[in-house]
Amino acid sequence: MTGNEVKRRYDASRRRAAAAERRAGIIAAARKRFLAEGYHATTMAQIAADAGVSPETVYKAFGSRAGLVEAIWNTALAGEGDRPAESRSDEGAMDAATPDEILRHWSRMAIEVSPLAGPVYRLVRTAAVSDPDAARLLERIDAARADRMAHNAAYLVDGGHLRPGVTADHARDILMVATADLYPAFVDRAGWGLEEYAELLHRFLRAALLP
Repeated sequence: MTGNEVKRRYDASRRRAAAAERRAGIIAAARKRFLAEGYHATTMAQIAADAGVSPETVYKAFGSRAGLVEAIWNTALAGEGDRPAESRSDEGAMDAATPDEILRHWSRMAIEVSPLAGPVYRLVRTAAVSDPDAARLLERIDAARADRMAHNAAYLVDGGHLRPGVTADHARDILMVATADLYPAFVDRAGWGLEEYAELLHRFLRAALLP
């Protein structure tokens, strides 16, 4: 390999790293602005100014406000670990010795992801009432959530762990409601701590899903 080839690869790597850093900065600035001001009151120009880039850069990277919120949502779902939360969730479910341990593991994952994803989901759900792009985004998010919760429910279904009368669809729906609605009710509105919430979620899922 020649010196010029090494230099070109190095320069390309630096450009990719800079682009990823710039994208992350835009997403972080957008999250802060959207959650503070709301979907309709936030403009791409404001986000660009907050991130220190041009509006054209934001539009080129994300296309629209809905596209930017979708990127915020996907970033939130990844959690705060070194690897995506979904991968770690699957590993914990596969390694669990009992179905109760699976539910406890999911409850622990919830207190990592829910504080990040919950506010974004509620932002989209509110905006979807009057914004067609947000409504389409909500449809995509809910469809992906349904697929993911069906995937999670399969750990219990395949192991024969569900209580009699609870179907795979029931389990999917229970997981969807629990992960979307319990956190804001108990943490945001009632002021419960995260550890209290994790224990509540574990007890709820155990009572709803297991014999």
